[in-house]
Amino acid sequence: MNATYVYCIVSSRQPLQTTKKNDTAGLPGTGPVRALEIKPGRYLIVGDAPLDQFGEKALTAKLSDLDWVSRAAVAHEAVTESFMAPPAADAVVPMKLFTLFTSDERALAQVRSGWKRVAQLIKRLDRHDEWGVRLVFDESQAPHSQTAAAASGRSYLMAKRELHAASARHLSAMRKVAADVLKTLRPIARDVRQRAVAPAPESRSRLLLDAAFLVPRARAARFRKSVESRAKKIAAAGYALQITGPWPPYSFVDA
Repeated sequence: MNATYVYCIVSSRQPLQTTKKNDTAGLPGTGPVRALEIKPGRYLIVGDAPLDQFGEKALTAKLSDLDWVSRAAVAHEAVTESFMAPPAADAVVPMKLFTLFTSDERALAQVRSGWKRVAQLIKRLDRHDEWGVRLVFDESQAPHSQTAAAASGRSYLMAKRELHAASARHLSAMRKVAADVLKTLRPIARDVRQRAVAPAPESRSRLLLDAAFLVPRARAARFRKSVESRAKKIAAAGYALQITGPWPPYSFVDA
């Protein structure tokens, strides 16, 4: 017996056959990827999930296998992202990993029962994609202490004070660079979500900004060009501005 595994919801002006098989392989052990019509132009992308592998007990056991979970996550994302390939669907709404229902009918019923929210989300995401932007600083270019070479206690304290002041100025400068990046990119995007940043142990690079931008496809080239232009301007000072995408709008589904 099979359960129904759900990958995403797709909005497409070009009809998808309800029995169409997607060329992208689904999760390990699942059947071919299929499209179920929710209503005209709206589809639920699913696959058959054998209960002996994806039933509650079997799945709970598999969740302790991090390698298997990683492969499943990659496969889940690959299916979702495949609907962004030309000709791209108008909107792709990713579902959470391991979203399962007892049947196609139950999956469709659940989605239809909350359709008002889903419809609003599809409207918001229509012809928008997610782009990731990270700002990183090379810590080798940060102010460093010279106190060990001080000739006296007074010199040592003065050097320590100067290092503290220099570090404060440097921190302020890094914050300003991050703020300028957001100020430059925010008007091009419809929305932005910043993720918490934390220093990585024993790393030469310091993450200053990790953000997801919801960008209209019509502005994608402009957005990328703006990131690349800003990256060139700050590279000499030790900053690296990195861009990834386009991705399905994972960060904006719950927005």
